[in-house]
Amino acid sequence: MSTAALVAALRERGLIGADAPPAPDAADRPWFVSLLMGIAGWVAGLFVLVFLGIMLDLNGSTSMLAIGVALLGVAWVLYLVGRGAVFVDQLALALSIAGQLAITAFLFKELDAALPVTVAILGMQLLLFVVMPDRTARTLAAFFANIAWVIVVRLWLRPNEGDGAFFSPNGVVQMPLFGAWTPLIEWLVTWIPPIAAIAWLRSTETTWMARRTAEFARPALTGLLLGLALGGMAAEPLSMLVFGTNELGLSFNAWALFPLLSIALAMLAAVNAFALRSAGLLGFAIVAALVHLARFYYLYGTSLTAKALIMLGAGAVLLGAGRLLARRTVASP
Repeated sequence: MSTAALVAALRERGLIGADAPPAPDAADRPWFVSLLMGIAGWVAGLFVLVFLGIMLDLNGSTSMLAIGVALLGVAWVLYLVGRGAVFVDQLALALSIAGQLAITAFLFKELDAALPVTVAILGMQLLLFVVMPDRTARTLAAFFANIAWVIVVRLWLRPNEGDGAFFSPNGVVQMPLFGAWTPLIEWLVTWIPPIAAIAWLRSTETTWMARRTAEFARPALTGLLLGLALGGMAAEPLSMLVFGTNELGLSFNAWALFPLLSIALAMLAAVNAFALRSAGLLGFAIVAALVHLARFYYLYGTSLTAKALIMLGAGAVLLGAGRLLARRTVASP
């Protein structure tokens, strides 16, 4: 049976609505091609912005804002008229990214604090998710909105982090908003909303997958899963644990466990990706979990022998669990 005949049969039986969007093209690009296009779009967007900065001598913040809005407008038109054309889609992606970078540069120049900048970026990504007529663009907007949300919550609850050892200009220690409970509260506030959104989208998939709402629901679900897998790094209690090299090999304490929570988030994303039968999302979540594991390995301040024993024990547990699952699978009818 062809795809068109299958869709016609489903409509006759009332399983999908008469106004359901057409079935996806069988020649749709594989996930790894879309991933390479996204990477190429980022690189191309940087080159576009540098080129425009050199040619137009963009020194003022107002000109950066105007160029950013213009580039996003051109990208919107290209997405609208060039659906399915690889070159046009990639050009639109490059212009969209260049426009977002230009507007971000404007925000950094005009706004003094990091929190207002991040809130503005979050708003920009939500707006792009709504108006951009392209699935890849909406997926990227959902992903960046998720990361921006993580940083917004972090800057809100820990406003003085990043300026040294939590000291004000007068030498007074600046504690987080809720004291010692801040990391726990922050982690819950950060991740409960996206996890709840993912669970809701998963549970209602049968109601929206064959409707126009799938044009928004599917990119939202994909972007949230990408953010869930990778965003844990931005939600940790100390920003030095993410990028700082001076803090490598910390003595074991509660802060060193946060990469393990990031691994749990990545594994949750992997479980959802497996349920959605998305090999691309599943592979991304597994790679993200390995990145979090590597960070935990270097942040855990103990001897190499102890680390090797931990890895050996973890490997033995995983192998045992794998054999147990294999036996249960064979024994089941």
